[in-house]
Amino acid sequence: MKALLYAGPLELVVTDLDVPAPADDEVLVRVAAAGVCGSEVEGFATQSPFRKPPLVMGHEFAGHRVDDGALVTVNPLVACGECANCRRGRTNICDHRSILGINRAGGFAEYVAVPRANVHPLPAGVSPQRGAFVEPMANAVHAANLVADRLAPDARVGVIGAGMLGTAVLLVLRSRGLTGIDVADLAEPRLATAVKAGAERTGQRLTGAFDVILDTVGTAGTRADSVAQLHPGGAAVWLGLHAAESDADCRAMIRGEKAVLGSFCYTDAEFAAAAPLAAALDEDWLELRDLADGVEVFEALMRGPSARIKTMLVP
Repeated sequence: MKALLYAGPLELVVTDLDVPAPADDEVLVRVAAAGVCGSEVEGFATQSPFRKPPLVMGHEFAGHRVDDGALVTVNPLVACGECANCRRGRTNICDHRSILGINRAGGFAEYVAVPRANVHPLPAGVSPQRGAFVEPMANAVHAANLVADRLAPDARVGVIGAGMLGTAVLLVLRSRGLTGIDVADLAEPRLATAVKAGAERTGQRLTGAFDVILDTVGTAGTRADSVAQLHPGGAAVWLGLHAAESDADCRAMIRGEKAVLGSFCYTDAEFAAAAPLAAALDEDWLELRDLADGVEVFEALMRGPSARIKTMLVP
């Protein structure tokens, strides 16, 4: 089968690999679309220790089960089911989790073997491209759930970042009836997409004070802004993983009783809940590229973000 292989430090190749043989608790999926996540581009460029070559990356994907032809999306987070967090229902922070495309082979290939329990049928009318959007949408569902008690209809909510994750957050918030959402991004084309997705106000930075701010970028500066621009008693949700540092004023956080919540992945129930929401995606926001162009796609994204909010590889 054809695959985009992370072969070694700063080395990506399109090559032929054997079709994987699924284990008894797995099914074989023929991949139809796989999204390229910014974490993959950054992880490859910085030689992150979380992704060890040789590896087929790709954790946002959808395709057809080989055994019955059903169109499915795949939850890439594999939980142990036995640790304390799993027993409490917090499988997203399982002590022994593994993630397809990070710790084991993922979707940048024609075929991938995946745990049977992680396969979710797609609702009628949801295309493979929208199916590959479920994973970032599930991240947004989890983030919104963390602050669900703060998302009153009159809450002022801001989103930092209008890429894939920021757009997913915006769509989830809109699906819950929130209006008047502000979105900040440095790229004008992405701000234009945010307006189409339902943002009321956009700009390069958020302005004013907010009850909730969700930072999907994750730089020291955006984290500082997400806290500084909260009303006293407000909450910031940090989803972005761009940097390890933050410039947030911790004394101001204490004096204002401002909360900061980390948001990582999703439970399986949240992943399932995201599947019908993917129907809201406008496929004009996507850039579709052949899997054979994978090396070129990564090289281009390392030079800067695409004008489209998501690039997907199609085998």
